[in-house]
Amino acid sequence: MELVPAGADAIIDRYIGYYEPYATSHEALDKDEAIQQEVRNAARALLATVEHLRAGELREESLPSPRPK
Repeated sequence: MELVPAGADAIIDRYIGYYEPYATSHEALDKDEAIQQEVRNAARALLATVEHLRAGELREESLPSPRPK
């Protein structure tokens, strides 16, 4: 799909409410303000990357595929 990574700030890897029942695990998410801020920051990082791509300021070097189709 040739996706372009938006950088480390756009990556979130967390377990929220892992040991809680699925039906109530959203309560843990609602209370966790830090993860909500992390999601906002990830969205901002993604937006900044898209803006740089559209302005032609960000170029990704492509290497030849070791398994061409």
